[in-house]
Amino acid sequence: MSSNPHLSPYPLESASPLPAVVSPSEGGAPASLGISSPPVGAESSEISLEHWIYGVSPDRGYGTRCVSTGLNPQLYVRHLAGHFTPVRVEKTTGGSTVIDARMVHPVQAAGELLLSVLGRGAADEYNRPTIQNHTVIVPQTLLRSGRLALAAVEQAVLEFDRERPTVRGSMDPLAVPLHRLEATEGVQPTIRRLMTKASVDTLVTRLLGDPHGRTLVLCRGATNEARNELLYALIELLCLDAELPLFTCISDAPTLSAMNHFRLAIASRGVRADASWLLLDSSLEKPALPNLRSKAGIYARIAQAYGP
Repeated sequence: MSSNPHLSPYPLESASPLPAVVSPSEGGAPASLGISSPPVGAESSEISLEHWIYGVSPDRGYGTRCVSTGLNPQLYVRHLAGHFTPVRVEKTTGGSTVIDARMVHPVQAAGELLLSVLGRGAADEYNRPTIQNHTVIVPQTLLRSGRLALAAVEQAVLEFDRERPTVRGSMDPLAVPLHRLEATEGVQPTIRRLMTKASVDTLVTRLLGDPHGRTLVLCRGATNEARNELLYALIELLCLDAELPLFTCISDAPTLSAMNHFRLAIASRGVRADASWLLLDSSLEKPALPNLRSKAGIYARIAQAYGP
């Protein structure tokens, strides 16, 4: 088998056959697009989310290893095709090198986002180190309501992977705990210990002022956990609270070939990139770009999150 995680641009075609998806005409439940989750009541304590795992299958190499029942992942492949594992080669080959990154891809037509947890997979049949992408389909409405947190989805993924590190074929949907409605009222996301307000203001100006611009946020010396946390905080503040359009982002410097799949990357060091990328220090004392007067409300929400 090949140990190259970037071998196939269409990973669903290179692994074990996927579980059959039952169609309504066959008398079963419809294949999920991720938007057919049952309504979540005010007293509900958890939600079941569809998910799939991309990684190594013995004797077959990299591909889709496991899919939750009722999900047709072919409907989502186009969002990640070609960059399921956009991790630099030096990280994939060294078994002692930590791989711990997160990717977010919006699926606007379905009102969802894809959260991908990148980490080490189980060693292959030759005991070589591997990488794994565990992707969950998350409804945006629950995120915006405050009842569901990306950190809670991540924790559920990590617990699942610890309990079933070699699962293959089909698996149950992922159970993720929800916040009570009364517990979310008035809660504001805070990123003050991860990124200065001046840097966030600059990022907002960049995202709104240049629809094709890409930004690498430089967090020198930051741990993987801190960069993952910053990614979630930015999404919750900018896209869920300040209501900027969701954008593709990753909490580590991706491979050069995958760079332009993202509008935002967070890294501990600068990387080579084309002219569409702007390097932004996470610790600016003053904004590097002037605020957009027409978007005063968005800057006001950012100020509110940072407090007096």
